[in-house]
Amino acid sequence: MVTKLEIQKHLKYLKNGASKKFIELFNNFDEEDLCDRKNFTGHITASGTIIHIPTREVLLLHHKTLDKWHIPGGHVDLDDDSLFDAALREVEEETGLTVEQLIPINLIKNKPYCVEINSHPIPRNEKKNEDQHYHHDFRFVFAYTGNKRIHIDLNESLNYKWLSIDDPYLQEIMTAPETLDPILLEGLESFEQSVKLVRHNDYLVTPLASYLFQLGQHHYDRGNWESAEQMFRRSVSAYENTYDDEYETPPSILAACWNLATVYEKTNRHSQKLQALEKGLNFAKEFSRLDENFLPEISEFTERIDASRHSTGQL
Repeated sequence: MVTKLEIQKHLKYLKNGASKKFIELFNNFDEEDLCDRKNFTGHITASGTIIHIPTREVLLLHHKTLDKWHIPGGHVDLDDDSLFDAALREVEEETGLTVEQLIPINLIKNKPYCVEINSHPIPRNEKKNEDQHYHHDFRFVFAYTGNKRIHIDLNESLNYKWLSIDDPYLQEIMTAPETLDPILLEGLESFEQSVKLVRHNDYLVTPLASYLFQLGQHHYDRGNWESAEQMFRRSVSAYENTYDDEYETPPSILAACWNLATVYEKTNRHSQKLQALEKGLNFAKEFSRLDENFLPEISEFTERIDASRHSTGQL
């Protein structure tokens, strides 16, 4: 059963605070009533914001009853040992994703804490004879690197979709979606420091390096060259620090080197551009020994290096 002491700990580490409505609820009701779905003043729910690391997208479900896209989650049961357990149970029931497939983010002293308490109104349900009330949703964050095709509970949801972190709709259903990137990076860095765990997609991938690349691409597409450079460099470094020669490395490291060279070109740093291309060429040669599909990348990097040297009079 969820206790007031546990709730107080979440409040202690909450960066954006809780709403006035939730504080009033917390002060006026005992532990059992706080999570009672029949408490129509309002009650606590728990959910999981699942972020697909290779694409930087958030999972949303189309709720049958509310006819609205929302984050996986639901009511807290009396036999849930904690709010995190409630969130994880709801995620597994609604999405089929298990604890083995998810990386909990926002760990403090090795325990997961919610990143926000989102207070929002729930309309009256005539069929269930439930009055309008508030859900005070304790939202946890999970990183996910697997297949985006999932098996949802069709009794609960009509469909699912993956939505970019930058999509304006997230501003409507989350308190502070702009905090997800820094929270994820901090969480993934801690994760990789504590466990050298390899997740399998088409290639072996470090979640941190993959997400750094996605952030770099996000800034690159918007012409934010300084931020793009920082993220691409960190992505390449994360790949190099995670793997040695016996591992395959994801092809996105080649894209990171290629785009990093473009950033240097646009900011007139030609020697650094050449270094980024040469690093990419070395990676491509290494990968081609394991997979001949990387042979075209060798040609592309070589041609661009030759052109760069020619333009600066180094040939």
